[in-house]
Amino acid sequence: MRRALLQRVEERRPVRPSSVPLVILTDHYPFDVGEEFFEQEIGYLARAFERIWIVPIRAGAVKTRRLPPQATAVRLPGPARPWKQSLPRLLPQLAAGPGRIEVGNLRRSPTALVREAHYATDVLERTRALTRSRFYREDLVGGPMLVYAYWLHTAAGVAQMLKATHGAPVVAVSRAHAYDVDEADAAGGHLPGRRRLVRGLDEIYPISRYARSFLEPYRAGEGGAGIEIRHLGVPASPAGPAGGQAAEGRDPGLHLVSCSHLAPYKRVDRLADAVGVLSRHRPVRWTHIGERDEGRLDAMRDHAARVAPRARVELLGYQSNERTRELLASSGFTMLVNTSSGEGVPVSIMEAMSAGLPVVATDVGGTAEIVRDGRNGHLVPAAATPEDIARAIASIADAPPSQRAAMGAEARRTWDEEFNAERQYTAMAERLGRLAAALEAGARS
Repeated sequence: MRRALLQRVEERRPVRPSSVPLVILTDHYPFDVGEEFFEQEIGYLARAFERIWIVPIRAGAVKTRRLPPQATAVRLPGPARPWKQSLPRLLPQLAAGPGRIEVGNLRRSPTALVREAHYATDVLERTRALTRSRFYREDLVGGPMLVYAYWLHTAAGVAQMLKATHGAPVVAVSRAHAYDVDEADAAGGHLPGRRRLVRGLDEIYPISRYARSFLEPYRAGEGGAGIEIRHLGVPASPAGPAGGQAAEGRDPGLHLVSCSHLAPYKRVDRLADAVGVLSRHRPVRWTHIGERDEGRLDAMRDHAARVAPRARVELLGYQSNERTRELLASSGFTMLVNTSSGEGVPVSIMEAMSAGLPVVATDVGGTAEIVRDGRNGHLVPAAATPEDIARAIASIADAPPSQRAAMGAEARRTWDEEFNAERQYTAMAERLGRLAAALEAGARS
């Protein structure tokens, strides 16, 4: 059934928005904060589908984002009890069928069985909440649907369960990013449900070669999900390329920018240390964008004051996506610096390159897929010292103006060809539209 359905996908290109319902499973969006980058994608999906339901698996209390007219947010009730209390009632489903606990790779971690049981129970409970909801009973029961999970974790597990239990044709797909595929970063070194997802979904879209590398070992020959890289993207810089401002000398000082929250793995303190190294010999200005927690911001301000007392440091805290792009395009930054210990393909780097800024970044995760060393920036090892980072920054800052301008132009070209929201999200919406067209054709035949 799956192969026959998907074979029809390439034969049909939708010429109008699909009437097949699109159900998008997120973590929180559009409630509370998080998944800000999905704010760009939803508009393109709205062009391809007449009806969209967005179902956060862990919805918060406050709806914070506006949606297109075609899209409706559905808030599911939270778990009625801790997962261990639900486990005895769900034992038959956990032992057999599409919701069963995965036991194929439990040797990796002594706590793997607990994590698999927790995951499988959570997926069953979230699926139960969704299928008992009013919108599901009134709008989805009995008809085909396309289910798109934004994360290859609980949301993807719910998509896989809907495909197995809905009772009408379902195509279930998922993106895959970084935390949801890299087991080295997972608690206990184990991510649950890997085989059931790779074998139970129709298609998986890793955002990078790095993410794809974690999925291939779980494929089961011809029976597994199709795996195809589909990048995230960001819009064009609101003021056009900005890299020329610094490159042509209109802002002669060294002005660095970084953009992230201040979680420990982002290692912004290491960038502060590098700013301190640079500021011993030259004027340096450093602007950091991101973070809502005032305690973290105050701690970073204190750290920067200790290690870089000569530098001009500004921590702006949280800024909207739109405001961040405006700042990157119009503030005369010399380059963006990312010193994280782990990444997928950083959206902040896409935004900087959209503005024509070269980048210095640690070579972690999928960062090397966007930062091409010596062409649009410089990569430093994951374990780079503040001195190493300072040298990489200085190598761009001290390069001839023509070389800096060329780096900025190459950064802009990288964004346009590979991480342009218009290109990437149009292609994604078209792909989902073709899957929906195949479902429609199957329903009529």
